[in-house]
Amino acid sequence: MLTAVYAALSLAGLIPGSAAYLAPLFVAVYSLGRYAPLWQGALVALVFAIASVEMWINPQAIAFFVALTGCIFAYGRVVQLRAQKAQRARASESELQSADAAMLASRIVADERARLGGQSLGLLRAAVESMRVDAAAARIELDVRLIDSVCERGRLAVTELRWLLGILRSESVADPPMRTSSVRRWIVDVLLATALLVLCVWETWQQVWGPPTPLAWALAVVLPACVVVRRRYIALACGLAATGVGAALLTGILPTVGSLFCMVLLAWSAGSAGRPLVWGIFGALAVGTAIWGARHDPENWEFTLALLALPAFAGFEWSAHDRVARAASAHADELRAELEARVEAARREERLRIARELHDVASHAVGVMVMQASAASALRERQPGAARDALKTVDEAAAQTLEELDVMFQLLDSGAIGGPGLASASPEPIQTLIDRMRRTGLDITLEQAPVPAHLGGVVYRIVQESLTNVVRHSNARHVRVIVAREAGQLRVRVVDDGAPTPDRPFLGAEPPGFGLTGLGERVDGVGGAFRAGWRAEGFTVEAFLSIEPVKS
Repeated sequence: MLTAVYAALSLAGLIPGSAAYLAPLFVAVYSLGRYAPLWQGALVALVFAIASVEMWINPQAIAFFVALTGCIFAYGRVVQLRAQKAQRARASESELQSADAAMLASRIVADERARLGGQSLGLLRAAVESMRVDAAAARIELDVRLIDSVCERGRLAVTELRWLLGILRSESVADPPMRTSSVRRWIVDVLLATALLVLCVWETWQQVWGPPTPLAWALAVVLPACVVVRRRYIALACGLAATGVGAALLTGILPTVGSLFCMVLLAWSAGSAGRPLVWGIFGALAVGTAIWGARHDPENWEFTLALLALPAFAGFEWSAHDRVARAASAHADELRAELEARVEAARREERLRIARELHDVASHAVGVMVMQASAASALRERQPGAARDALKTVDEAAAQTLEELDVMFQLLDSGAIGGPGLASASPEPIQTLIDRMRRTGLDITLEQAPVPAHLGGVVYRIVQESLTNVVRHSNARHVRVIVAREAGQLRVRVVDDGAPTPDRPFLGAEPPGFGLTGLGERVDGVGGAFRAGWRAEGFTVEAFLSIEPVKS
């Protein structure tokens, strides 16, 4: 409505000679930039340009006021964008505060389990089923090609699974933090100051009131220089500009368009700073600039004062919204980092859980099957009966492994979370495991005390992994397994009489493999202590477990 009134007055030739009447229009333009859509402000600027044509015959004056209107609208627009950013930051902060970290972590863990666990178990099941089919067919005529196929498929499965275990156990690499740089703002300030310097120098050169004085040239350089340093040294910049304006008043130098644009930029930065000292220095600068403008056009000193007051107010409002946006964004970043850390910890724990179960099942089953198939290959000609027995062991190991895999797949489908692993209970008694491992030629003695129910799975996996390592990596012939209660603890100890080999060097020669690492994690998960290495009697795997359940 105000724009229409001004347009009507302009077309009727009723616009007063003083430019002070423009102050309400500038406020309206700023308000449109601050609160209204972009097209409305553009329309106001166009109407104002038409009104300027009616008023001002000088094209330079027309260009100045059109540019000024655009700047005022831009100030409002910038404040609007900053207010919207602050609103989005607060909304993000509120959303993160209300986020259920446990539920989010559970959902992501379930997805991780379904994706990686299903892929891993599917890979192992395909390998075991293929080896079982070939072993069953080989038992009929002891076909060497089928026996070799069992061995080769087992070795390939081990290679694939070790690659997958490496991925599951790998540490995720966090994205480097984003660093904001002030280089771009510095470049913008330099380019803007350069343009103002060119304008001020050109206007000083073209002045009509006499030859330019050294002070006039100094002002043409100092004021753009103040624009360059205004972000960091706003008090100094306003002080230098106020000193220059005072000197110009005393010597009769008149203001230029370029100098006024410099003052407008300083006004914005002073309002953004908002400190009492800066406000005091800027107040002196604003009054001095209004008096300086009155020397050239006494009727428009109010306009000059409003020209500085409006960007100062806009800068102050922008700074207030910016502080809100920064504080909300900082808090949101902290909440987001905390949430991501919890989710990442849950995801990694689930990956380690899958890796432990996968290794325990695969290492034992595939290792025994490959070893028995190799034995069948060696015995097929001179001891066919023993070769068939070895292939029968392959079939039995495959059947048991497939049962374990079925349990693990059911747990994946049900979304069960927690416990030391996906399969929390031992699939069979330890004695059954040892009887099966004796078929490999090992002489195993067992001393077993009653095992609490909550430790059954952990004890089973310790014995299983230890015996599997003996079969696959050791030249031992005798193994002693001890499960005893000692002073409120359950001690699990597996000792073999093997000697160091390239696959089993002395402790400390190389990092432990996936199996021993997984055992350490299992034992730690139930509050126990774990160690493995060479002792005087041979390679020893030992764990101390609390008989009473450990509260999480």
